[in-house]
Amino acid sequence: MITTRHMSLELELVRWLLLAIAALALVLAIASALAAADPMSTPPGLLPNDMDTIARPMKPAPLRPFYPEDPPVRDMPPAEAAARLTMTLDQQRAGCIAEALTGWEQIRLPAETAHWREIAIGAAYLRVGDQVRATIHLEAARQLVPGHALVAYFTGLLRMEQAAGVGRVPDRLHRGQLLLVVHGPATERDYYQMLAIAELQQAIAAAAETIRDERLLNVDPQVEESVIVPRVGDLLVAVGADNFVGHAHHLLFGLHLDRSELNTAEHHLDRAAVTGIPVLYGYHDLAAAYLDEGRNSEAIRAAGKDAKVNYPWLPRLCERLTAMMHRAAAEWVW
Repeated sequence: MITTRHMSLELELVRWLLLAIAALALVLAIASALAAADPMSTPPGLLPNDMDTIARPMKPAPLRPFYPEDPPVRDMPPAEAAARLTMTLDQQRAGCIAEALTGWEQIRLPAETAHWREIAIGAAYLRVGDQVRATIHLEAARQLVPGHALVAYFTGLLRMEQAAGVGRVPDRLHRGQLLLVVHGPATERDYYQMLAIAELQQAIAAAAETIRDERLLNVDPQVEESVIVPRVGDLLVAVGADNFVGHAHHLLFGLHLDRSELNTAEHHLDRAAVTGIPVLYGYHDLAAAYLDEGRNSEAIRAAGKDAKVNYPWLPRLCERLTAMMHRAAAEWVW
């Protein structure tokens, strides 16, 4: 009986092997037929009648203006709002950015000055290196007032930060030492620099439209007699843009100097110096760049401007030395 059971198991195994071989042969036959078939032998089918409608380019959905978080719902009394705004501006000017941002979250500005709130918040985030939030608020301000000088100025600063950070690898520790690797394509850096140049030029062109005496809040004259109502000039001081035109010229000088556009760089450096921006090494670097290009006369001119701006006593000293030499020569002749 045991022998019979073994024989039945062997027969069952042989049967399954035969079935597997047959299935494998069938698969190989089908694969060979498919490989030998010409994929282009079957004529293509006709397109549906409404294909022109289907293939028509889709119209992009209109972009809705994006604004950051809504201003606070609670309206403060005029005197409280003015006091809160003054304190917030003082905190931002002192570099207390976290406290200033908390203050801006509690302040509502009227519609005609609402863009200043977004500019101030964008400048605060830019100061702490948060480029994402700075972009959000500056774009919100741009939607409120397209072509505004201060929006362009801070956006230019943002583009310069982005250019400086191209290809930067985050800091990491290696065997207890801090490593910082900077590598990136020059084309991307040039792209951000060109955007920065355009924004800074826009800031300079639209600077005359900035009314520094404009009130940031609408208050009654009686309220203004008891509290100080901040103005646009106060906000500019708080965000470090009191002389944004001079700073924009100085930044453009550096950008054009890096691009070897020396005449344009000299123009912007002259304009920056006129506004009172310190240019300690600007003309020195410009003169060196002129010398590297073999433009000796321009180098002498830049060196003369350097002496006039940074060493105002030097021309007078040269004049006195020249006068002394003339007197000595005259006495020697007699």
